[in-house]
Amino acid sequence: MVRSLFAALSLTLAFPVAVSGADARCDGKLIVNGKTTSLTHVYAIAQPTSSGGTFIHVFFSDVPISDKDLALFPDVLLKEINDGKVHAIRLGLEGDGTFDATDIFDAAGEPTIKEGNRLELETADGKNIAGHLHLGKPYTDPGGTKWDYDVKFSAPIRDESELNQ
Repeated sequence: MVRSLFAALSLTLAFPVAVSGADARCDGKLIVNGKTTSLTHVYAIAQPTSSGGTFIHVFFSDVPISDKDLALFPDVLLKEINDGKVHAIRLGLEGDGTFDATDIFDAAGEPTIKEGNRLELETADGKNIAGHLHLGKPYTDPGGTKWDYDVKFSAPIRDESELNQ
């Protein structure tokens, strides 16, 4: 039943593209109440699950995020987020590419958006991820804040254990 909530999700695995660490790219925007922030950084982290699977977090941000801060995100950056110095989106995917949710981190709020997301993956091979994430239409939260985003990206998928080295 929960998966049926994702009916609006468009998931396409086509045209595999090789991506190396030096090739991580992010070209996107986060729009909050009409104010646009460019998203230029992307990080993909694989995390083991208790059931032996993998969960992938893809982070998009307007500023670089260190490995140390990625390992503790968002808690370690809450002051910077609340002060409007960091704007980020976290995309969650099951290891098989099944969409989970999108979390936004911005001074205006931190909504989790499940419905309305569009995700077109070009590559999701366990080592690299590339695609296009956007909303079908802007999302308005219960408080009246209007959210929208559109991001094209590619990044190597790193293991969570690499962040603590």
